[in-house]
Amino acid sequence: MPFGPLNYPSLALSLLKPLVQREGIVCDVSYLNIAFRAFLGHPDIYFEVARRHMIGEWVFAEVLFAEEAPPYDIEAAHIEESYGSGDIAKGDFGAGSMRDYAPLLRSKAKAFIEWCISAVNWNDYDIIGFTSVSDQQVASLALAHRIKQRWPEKIIAFGGANCLDVMGKTLLKLFPFVDWVFVGEADHSFPRAITQWFAGSPPEGIAGAAYRRDGHAITQGTGQCVELDSLPFPDFDDYFDAVQRWAPSDLPSGEIALEFSRGCWWGEKHHCVFCGVNGETLMYRHKSPERAEAEIRTLSARYRSDRVVLTDTILDMGFFKTLLPALSDWGKRGTLLVECKANLTREQVNILRSAGVSIFQPGIESLDTEILAYMHKGTTLLQNVQLLKWTREYGAIARWNLLYGFPGEKADTYTRMALLIPAVTHLHPPYYMTPVRLHRFSPLFERAKEWGMHSISAHPCYRSIYPFKQEDIDDLVYCFICDFNGKDKIHEYISPLLREVQDWMQYWQEGEPPLLAFEPRPRGKITIYDTRPCRTDSRIELDREMALAYIACDARRLFPSLSREINEKRGKRYCGDAALRRGLDDLASRRLMLREGDWYLSLANNLEVLSDQGGSILAHLLASRS
Repeated sequence: MPFGPLNYPSLALSLLKPLVQREGIVCDVSYLNIAFRAFLGHPDIYFEVARRHMIGEWVFAEVLFAEEAPPYDIEAAHIEESYGSGDIAKGDFGAGSMRDYAPLLRSKAKAFIEWCISAVNWNDYDIIGFTSVSDQQVASLALAHRIKQRWPEKIIAFGGANCLDVMGKTLLKLFPFVDWVFVGEADHSFPRAITQWFAGSPPEGIAGAAYRRDGHAITQGTGQCVELDSLPFPDFDDYFDAVQRWAPSDLPSGEIALEFSRGCWWGEKHHCVFCGVNGETLMYRHKSPERAEAEIRTLSARYRSDRVVLTDTILDMGFFKTLLPALSDWGKRGTLLVECKANLTREQVNILRSAGVSIFQPGIESLDTEILAYMHKGTTLLQNVQLLKWTREYGAIARWNLLYGFPGEKADTYTRMALLIPAVTHLHPPYYMTPVRLHRFSPLFERAKEWGMHSISAHPCYRSIYPFKQEDIDDLVYCFICDFNGKDKIHEYISPLLREVQDWMQYWQEGEPPLLAFEPRPRGKITIYDTRPCRTDSRIELDREMALAYIACDARRLFPSLSREINEKRGKRYCGDAALRRGLDDLASRRLMLREGDWYLSLANNLEVLSDQGGSILAHLLASRS
């Protein structure tokens, strides 16, 4: 249902379909989100609503709750105050705020639910299941309610991230037309529940299957699939049929979604404090490289799709030695989108690029080592910057966010970041700079008292959606607000960094982004070209020890190790540790390097590599000249 993603199929439903079919049961997947985009008559508005958290839920609330829905003006005020209205500059809607379009969206939502009732032959189905992730909950409930009203004998099932833990139990409690809720991974529980039902039994004794018995919600833990290689290949036929039916020419589709792992291997050791993504299924499991390779090759060929989105929370590091090198030929024509940790080596970035990874999401989150340690990220400022440097060099795009507003954080960390930003404007800026949100299952939420947080409750936007008591809303939802000492000071100390990041983003929107690149010259010299706004010189020459040291610090280096290397290479001509240190610190003061403690990192890209990968027109011109 809306407002699920449109550009690729639902992996969950595409896996459940063949699993149900294994039991000899006919199953279809209906992409009514694609139908709704066409139904709106204004295709761009779907994307505008989908990217604004919770507005999609509000759009369908009146259909679900009718006269019990919270008042219109209160809803609009809460949503716009909390998440910003934003202007819509695309499509037939023209310029204006979400509040202006709210009545139209709600009228369309009501008409769409009635269209769904007539457009689908529900008599063909005994069990109707809804996958509910993020802002799909209310639209799914609205349609489920209408189906149950018309066909009370049918089983209504829910599953997905919105049904984890207490949220699933509360869903059963508050919505009596929902019969089953699948908590956690439903690969085993859903097919088994169906076979038991056809045999005349409720889903009793099935881990992860919650149901109602004698008016009470019965929960049975969390479902989990350990052996991922045992799962079938997903079936995307229904998705591509839906695109052809409802958006044959204007929907940017062609992507397929695959998974090579579940859980998070880093989170098992050091759970990032803000992350609640995996809920109770944090345990890391991965497919064998042979199975993963067979899946991507088979399905990309079957669906004639050269774009693959991995739903993995984090990439298995073992794949850098197995799967990714095996995909190097596929990567010449295909594109792979992945998420991974930020502490990659240059070689690993090159391997990603060779496997078709042109855009990926590394867990950067900050450019300050103290804040990164506070988050339990397991990386440092220099590791994050060197990754951004190498991704620019190899022509990849790192999609990352800069988070702030953690309870107990120190204001001076953001002052340091504001001073740092001008030095790294030649690297990809963050996509968003946003306050951290309090999510269920995150360490911040689970151990709120340790972080000095109090007055925790569901985000106020939910009161514009659900007409329930506060304690029920608190049990139903995923996003929360809280208070803590210093919260009222955040805007004051974050403002200088925000201005620097806005300038950084602007540099990358104006065409050719800033350049900082070095070029080897004869007799061991290097030339550094600098077009960053903070530059002191556009062309800098380095020779002898400083040229060697600059190249050696392509990856972060400790000074003792670096000085030994330069000493060995220069021999009797070595200038000495004190002179080398002065030279490095001078380069850091000119923002050509970064220093953190005894660690040093060169900031300039390799001009030849940058030119070969097409990452900079100016780099190409400079390299061609020489």
